[in-house]
Amino acid sequence: MTALQRVAIWVLALALLPAGWLVVERATSEGRDRRVLVVMDELALAEQAAYLGTDSLELGVRYRELGLSGIALYEDTLETLARKGAIVALLGSELRALAVAAGELPPPIPADATAIAELVPGAADGALEKHRPTAQAAEVAGRTWWWWPGESLRTRPAGPDRAQVAAWVDAGFTIAYRPRNFPNLQAVGADFPDEAGVLIHAGLQVAGHPNAVDALAAASEERLTALIEGTPQDGLVDLARRVPTARLLSFNQDYQNLRLRPDDLIEKYLLAANERQVRVLYIRPYTEEQLGDMVANTEALVAGLHEALAREGFEVGPIAPPDAGYAPALWARLGAALGIVAGLVLLATAFPAPWGAWAAAAVAALAVLAGGFGWAALALVAALVFPVLGFALLPWRPWALVGATGISLVGAALLAAVGSDRATMLALEPFAGVAATLVVPPALFAAIVLFRQRRPVAWVRLVWGHPVRLGEVAVALLVVAALGLVVLRRGNFPIIGASEVELALRSALADLFVRPRFKELLGHPLALLALLQVRWPWWARGGLLVAGIVAQASVLNSFSHYHTPLLVSLQRTGIALVLAVAAGLLLWPLVRLAERVVRTWLGGDR
Repeated sequence: MTALQRVAIWVLALALLPAGWLVVERATSEGRDRRVLVVMDELALAEQAAYLGTDSLELGVRYRELGLSGIALYEDTLETLARKGAIVALLGSELRALAVAAGELPPPIPADATAIAELVPGAADGALEKHRPTAQAAEVAGRTWWWWPGESLRTRPAGPDRAQVAAWVDAGFTIAYRPRNFPNLQAVGADFPDEAGVLIHAGLQVAGHPNAVDALAAASEERLTALIEGTPQDGLVDLARRVPTARLLSFNQDYQNLRLRPDDLIEKYLLAANERQVRVLYIRPYTEEQLGDMVANTEALVAGLHEALAREGFEVGPIAPPDAGYAPALWARLGAALGIVAGLVLLATAFPAPWGAWAAAAVAALAVLAGGFGWAALALVAALVFPVLGFALLPWRPWALVGATGISLVGAALLAAVGSDRATMLALEPFAGVAATLVVPPALFAAIVLFRQRRPVAWVRLVWGHPVRLGEVAVALLVVAALGLVVLRRGNFPIIGASEVELALRSALADLFVRPRFKELLGHPLALLALLQVRWPWWARGGLLVAGIVAQASVLNSFSHYHTPLLVSLQRTGIALVLAVAAGLLLWPLVRLAERVVRTWLGGDR
């Protein structure tokens, strides 16, 4: 061990003190809140109720007896007001025809204008007050009509249905309100119902985007604003930095009707609450019968979800706005950052000189390019460096698998310490450079192994003059395909999804404990084989350890999902290591037997 390595290790050890303090502080903050709100979409509920010849409130009360406690009510539009019989709505051309039929001169309004008249006094007040330019008035057939240019019947917001809100409150439901956006809205948030403790913005923009977000923030300070997983909404990131927020999970209605049975949904909602800190579970009733009776399936979903949440220790009901959230101390983050720099120095020492300095500089440059000059870049450096250090610095002995995983967990602690704050834990700022975390570490390790055998120039000469063999090409293509598969299958919505076998295995493991990551279940056993087979050539052992580096990178990748509680990521890592060691030990005698059989066959006459 060189003097530089000793200094780096000491700095790394000291950096674990502030990093450990931050990790404990964050883990403590994550374990405090075990409350979830389950809300049902009222529009979908009304659709199901229509099939039964009843209304949404009556059907909702039926589901409340099974555990449903919340309802999501949408802001009215001109179209929904017309459906309720509160107003009559016409196009400009239709209103002009009405005037002619009444023996009057047609009003001078565009043919595609949207015109409304009240059937219930005051029903149009919400729409008239919140839109600019103001609606123009026209007297036609004994009624006052207001009109706006353009056809906006389905999209122009008209405020909440306060009678509907009051009815659901009287029935004992928690209210989540779904406001809508429209160009040039006025007094945004002023008409939000007082009874609504949660705001779930409808559509792909928050109400008031882009010019009235300040007013929206002021109206949202005492409520929770939902962050819908997988649905980016314009203006929401800016808003979420200023108001209390909670993560929300929902599923597309058509996809649910066709593919997701009640047990599937319950499993997904439970996983989200346990592993991603989702606190608003947005459910929809079944509105078609491809999977069976829609009401029976909805009852099974509501009752089963309520029972599963209670069994997991969640309190189901209204959720209050949380405190300011996790806010790490600057001095502790800076101390943890020194540990990441020390890890980068250790990476440089793993290469033969002078290539280590170039490799470290390249990693730092990549991190700055992906994450900028800030905490995101430091977190990315940790994710790229620490998966490599274990197998690069430790002797290739069986215990090195546990040692390498321990070093990866040290890197995970530093990554969580520098990268965790309110914005990242709410996924407002996703981890920068996530694709690189699964590609760069195995590439770095492969370079270390190769450079320890020959200098780069010697490798170039060898490869340039080496005759191409079909077997070598096939192996190279397999390696490239494997790395490509790793990249394409990352994330929640991969280009290439999991196989049926993998999905079944995931489900079985999830039923027993926290589901481990599949890359670790594959990579760790291959690494253990390489460490056990001491008589294999360096290139065979090094090649298998590259798969082990992918598994170590997956450990860091787990902790880079800041919205996942740290203890969940730690459990996932430990379970994967135990299962993988068991699999590797079972695989080892089979591999040795296969090796003997192949050698005997190759040494024979046929």
